[in-house]
Formats: sequence, C-alpha cells, structure tokens
Amino acid sequence: MSKYSLVRGVCRGSSPEAAAVSAGTCVSEKECKSESAQGGEIQLCLELPPDFKIVVKGENKSEYNVCFLPPLVLNFELPAEYPSTLSPIFTLSSKWITRAQMSSLCRRLDELWEENQGCVILFTWIQLLKEEAVDFLGIQSPLEVTRGGSKAGGERRKTDPAATALTQPGSLSENAEGKKREVKKGKSEMQLAASSQLDPRTVLLRDPHSDLLPQLLDFDEAQRQKVFESKGFCCGICFLEKLGSMCLCFKECQHVYCKACMTEYFQIQIRDGNVQCLNCPETKCTSLATPSQVKQLVDEELFRPL
Repeated sequence: MSKYSLVRGVCRGSSPEAAAVSAGTCVSEKECKSESAQGGEIQLCLELPPDFKIVVKGENKSEYNVCFLPPLVLNFELPAEYPSTLSPIFTLSSKWITRAQMSSLCRRLDELWEENQGCVILFTWIQLLKEEAVDFLGIQSPLEVTRGGSKAGGERRKTDPAATALTQPGSLSENAEGKKREVKKGKSEMQLAASSQLDPRTVLLRDPHSDLLPQLLDFDEAQRQKVFESKGFCCGICFLEKLGSMCLCFKECQHVYCKACMTEYFQIQIRDGNVQCLNCPETKCTSLATPSQVKQLVDEELFRPL
C-alpha cells in the first residue's frame, strides 16, 4: 500500500467477505461492530501522484503541496441474495470529489458487477476506487479548487450538468505533457457528461457553499502528522532513536529533534532572555519554532511573557 494511501474500515455482520475486507484494510476487532445487517463502511484515501498540488482559481495561482486528500467513503450492505443474484447496496460520499464525479464512479461499479455477476465484488470495487479512481476521473496536479459559493462556480453549475467545484486547469499546452493532460481531461469530461442525472447513491459531505481549501489543507496536515508520529527519528542533539510522537519537526527546514532535548533548549534560551532565538539548533539554520510548538514544550510561566 502506498505511504500516501490510507484505508480504514468498520465492517458489520458475519459475512466472510465483510470480515475479509475488514482484515484486508487493517481494521482491528474493536472497530468491527456486530449488527443485524451485514455491511460496513470503508474510508479510502485515493492514491495521489508524487508532488501533488492544489491551486485556488483566481487567486494568483498560489500552490499548496499535499500528500493526502479526504477519503472517499464506501458504505455498503450485503443483501441475502448476494453474490448469487444481487450486488451490494452502496453509497459513495466525499468532501472534495463532487457528486458528478462520484456518479461516474457509481456507474463504473455497476458495470463491474454486471461483468462479474455471481462473484464476490467488494475487493474489486475497493481496489478500483483506491488505486484507479484518480486516473479514471482525470484528476491531475495541480488540482484547481473553486471557492465555495463564488459567482463563477454557481454559473457553471447551472449550465454544465457535469460541472464541479473542482476543475482541471489549463487548455492545450505547448509541451507534450500538457497535451497528454488535455486528452486525459477530455476523456474524463466525456465520462462525466455521459449522464446529466446525478446518482442518488452519492453524497457530498460538506456545505457546497463552504470554503473547501482549508478543509483539504487541515486534513493533509493531520495525516502528515500521523505519519510523522509513527516513524522513527534520530535526535540531532542526544543521538537517540525516538518515535516521531516524541519529537519536534521544524516546519521550514524539516530538521527533527526529540522533545526532551528541545524542551531543555527552549527553557535555557528563554531564561537567558533570548526569546527571539527559538530557532533550529542546526548550525546556520534560521528556521524558527512556531508559538504552538514552544507552548507545547515549555511551562506556562515561561511561555506567558513571550
């Protein structure tokens, strides 16, 4: 599994496939709830290409690097006649993938069931959504986000049934890569425009007028922090190997030190009156600790005067 892809699941009931899905998505027994219905919920963070970026339309093209985007959520129930005659009953929901895009995915899941009727299909669905949805929908970097509730976004939604709050920027480019992206985009738009009706099995998990960018950046930061906390780092001061949960990472330079060493370092600097020198201990590095990082490590009485 890609380090930039997370899968979480909660599976219910005694279906062998539901149990297997639970095991295959690293779900603990505590997360498996026994209910009368057989089904569950799978949260899939789609696999993004390296160096994936987000831009905001009409805002000087400021770029934001992200490794994670909020999950695409697959909720499913397994009817008694599954898999002999009936497919799983499902819904797709997301904060950033639009209903038009999810409708296209629903049609693809239906097609896969028709091609494999009588066989278990959940693994195939999950694999498609996690590993192929980005390419299938033509999602590329930079991903252009339209501010929620903007006039331009509202007008486009009225006139284009496949329009979304997310668009892929750039028309024909002068270089081959740009042309390749444009062809990919055209295929995606044709897929999305195949049906003007949104699938009722799709749910947008946010207010369409809300600002999407902070939600995407907050999620990415939280997931990066989880990855950081689970890794091991060698402190540049005491040279001991410690988990990231016991370390501090300076945001600008990405140098990492254990919290114990940085607590002592900050306390000495503050007591000596060097409150403007709470920088990275690395020689000649000028990266500063954020106020929240300092507050996390020093006593309240030392932090208050800062």
